[in-house]
Amino acid sequence: MKSRLAIIGLMICSVLAISVSAQRLTNIQQILQDDRTGDHLIIFIQTGEYKFESCKGNLAISGVGTVSLSGCQLTLTDISDNRRVVAEVDLCAKVGKADLVFGDTITKSPNDTAPSESVLSDSNTLDSVFDCSLKQVDLK
Repeated sequence: MKSRLAIIGLMICSVLAISVSAQRLTNIQQILQDDRTGDHLIIFIQTGEYKFESCKGNLAISGVGTVSLSGCQLTLTDISDNRRVVAEVDLCAKVGKADLVFGDTITKSPNDTAPSESVLSDSNTLDSVFDCSLKQVDLK
């Protein structure tokens, strides 16, 4: 009887620990900063809100997408007639990438003006900031 109670107690503690851990994760934000350009994307994990800024100064945009978390893989997706935002972050390996396309021409014919596109590649999300300071990248 005591062993059953101990097992039930451990199971309850495990569920509570997982619940607290998940709540802690959903209250954070994730920043991706491109290694070459400094362009940056911030993702608010709990709400799906995101903000993107190009360091060339010609593009800044925000929106709300869908955030999913599977193991270490965090994914943000926002696809509509005028934008396609897909960001993937490996929270364990601390790397991420994003492809962002903005403009009313995403679904129009190829003869129309091309939409704005930015591709981010972040080899170390730990040193990413939401500003245009260039990161120091080790090219070993």
